[in-house]
Amino acid sequence: MNWIIEHLPAWNSWIALVTYWLPMALCAFGYTMRAVYKTRRDLRQRTEASKQEYGFYIPSVTIGTLIGYVLLTITPIANLFAAIFDVAPVVFRVFFDWCARVLDVPLVPKRKDREK
Repeated sequence: MNWIIEHLPAWNSWIALVTYWLPMALCAFGYTMRAVYKTRRDLRQRTEASKQEYGFYIPSVTIGTLIGYVLLTITPIANLFAAIFDVAPVVFRVFFDWCARVLDVPLVPKRKDREK
C-alpha cells in the first residue's frame, strides 16, 4: 500500500495527459475546423439559394451542433472515443495526404527525350 501511495502520483499525471488532455486538444482542434468548414459551406449554399427564385438550403451547423461538439470535447470518456473514432481519422488523413503531396518526388527522374 505504501508503494502505491508513493509511486501513483507520478503515473497519475501521465494517465491524465493521455486519457483526457490529448484527446480534448485533438477534439477541440478537429471540431473547430469541422465547424468552420461547415459554416463556410452553409454561407455558400445560402448565397446560391438566395439567387434562385425558389431556392432553399438546410443549415448543417446549428446551436445544438456546437453544444454537442463542446460536450464531446470536455466530457472525459466521450472525448477519448470521439478522438479515436471521429476526429483522428479525418485529421490524420488530411495530414498524410498533405505529406504525400509534398513528398511526391520520384526517386528515378524522368528520361529526357533523345534528340534526332
